[in-house]
Formats: sequence, C-alpha cells, structure tokens
Amino acid sequence: MTGPAPVGAAGRPPAAEPPAPPTGPPADSYAPARPAAPAHPPAPGSTGRAPGADGPGAPPPARVLVVGVGAGRTAGEQEVSALVLAALAETGLSPHAVARISTLESRTEHPAIRRAARVLGVPVVGHSAAELAAVRVPHPSRTAELAVGTPSVAEAAALLDAPGGELVVPKRKSAAATVAVARPAAPGPDAAPDLDAAEVPAPGSRAPG
Repeated sequence: MTGPAPVGAAGRPPAAEPPAPPTGPPADSYAPARPAAPAHPPAPGSTGRAPGADGPGAPPPARVLVVGVGAGRTAGEQEVSALVLAALAETGLSPHAVARISTLESRTEHPAIRRAARVLGVPVVGHSAAELAAVRVPHPSRTAELAVGTPSVAEAAALLDAPGGELVVPKRKSAAATVAVARPAAPGPDAAPDLDAAEVPAPGSRAPG
C-alpha cells in the first residue's frame, strides 16, 4: 500500500504547477522563414549577379568586323553611329565584334564618323580615293564617283580592310551617310595572331586619335 499524499501547511495537497507558456507562435499561425544571408554579399553598387549570369557564358566575340563609312559634309553628328548600330542589329551582329571603321582619308575627322568610333570604341582608318576605286564592289555609285573620285566608299573601305573577306552587310544609306560591314577571310591554322585586336579599346571608351 502507498502512504498518504503529503499535505501542505494548511493540510491540503500542494497544487500541481501550471505548464510553462509556449515560446513559439501558435500552431495555426504563419511565420515566414527569414532568408539566410548570402555567404558573400555583393559589393556596393554591383548587381549581385555573377559575370555571364544573364547569358550562356560564351566568351565575347572576336573583333574582326570592319565597318566602312561614307559621310557627306551635311551628315549629322549622330547620323553615322545610328546607321551603324541599326545595320548591326538588323543582321544580328554584335558591336563588340567591330575592329575598326574604314573611310575616305578626307573624312577621318568628320564629327559623325568620330562619334561612331567613340560609340564602338574603335579606331578610324582612312584610304585615298584611288585605293578605294580599285576595289570591286556590288553597288557602285556614279554620284559618289563624281563627288569624291571613287564609285564606292562604304563598301570599298570595308572590303579593303577585310583582306580576302566578304560583305556581311551591303551598303545601307541614310540621308547623308552610307555604311557597310565586311568580315575578313578566316585565318589558317598557322596564321599569326591579330595584334591590332589586343589594342582596340572597349566599346564606349575614347578612340585613339
């Protein structure tokens, strides 16, 4: 047999202790979990995305394209750059693949051509009318020949600086400018590296000269 239950000072059994109150939210409440802090938070001013996160991770295109440009004296300062970018976009070519702008030597300091060079971050090279006239092009112009001494500026300049290559964008025209884009022939396995490509500034930077 068990003995009698202990009694308190008043002769009554001690009352049972109440259970401890719950420390968390009620079972039927919703408490969203707090996201864990990243192990390496992004640097101030960055987007927080790793390089190449928005794309397939392919390396930037090689700078091989030559943009030939013809510009009349009345061409607006933004006319050439707008025409070049539109021509590249329409044909799926990247501005980052442009290596240089080629034009008539008397137009290398034209404000519209210099602006296009700054936008693309590439140098401008010039050729004489006689050099350009010696290049066979698909769309010669009698008007251009009478005006500057060569039947083609944009197409001829692009092909002249893309040895053995072909036009990938034939002549495009605006009110006072023409552009064309050429790609040189693919180099053979024993070809020397293109040293000019390593010296070309990034798009948006100031072009040499």
